[in-house]
Amino acid sequence: MTEKSKNTGLVIWLTGLAGSGKSTIGRALYERLKSQISNVIYLDGDELRDILGAYGYDKHSRIEVAKKRSDIAHFLAEQGMVVIVTTISMFDEIYAYNRSRLKRYFEVYIQCDMEELCARDQKGLYSKAMQGEIENVVGVDIDFDKPNPHLIIDNRAQDRLEDKVERVLNAVYPVLNKK
Repeated sequence: MTEKSKNTGLVIWLTGLAGSGKSTIGRALYERLKSQISNVIYLDGDELRDILGAYGYDKHSRIEVAKKRSDIAHFLAEQGMVVIVTTISMFDEIYAYNRSRLKRYFEVYIQCDMEELCARDQKGLYSKAMQGEIENVVGVDIDFDKPNPHLIIDNRAQDRLEDKVERVLNAVYPVLNKK
């Protein structure tokens, strides 16, 4: 990591369905980068919803909060921060918004199939949605758009968390160190 990267903003946007492992990988990535540079910040999707008071989960509300999340990341990156964002936000409108607005943007898709997500379903989100008990669940009753990311992490694989973080870092370092 060069000195230059300490003063250059970047947004690392981790996207995937609920339960895919975005937050786990995002937190580990943050800890790893924090040990190397001081200007890194982690923005978790659920925590930002609480800060913004944004509790709508229909598609329109999800897009609106994703744009606000992107705007916050933009604001921080413009001040030289390396911003790690974990969020579902799996809509073409958001991918295009990010690519047009964020100067230095690196998108990571945390891929995990529905069978695996249902097996991991600790909160019962998918089972409740499939039984019609709840609605507005991306991947069940809200369609999503698969991204065309810079990197795909298949989180069904039994790789160690450290290996997944290393894959992201190896892909991000050239972007981070570039003017």
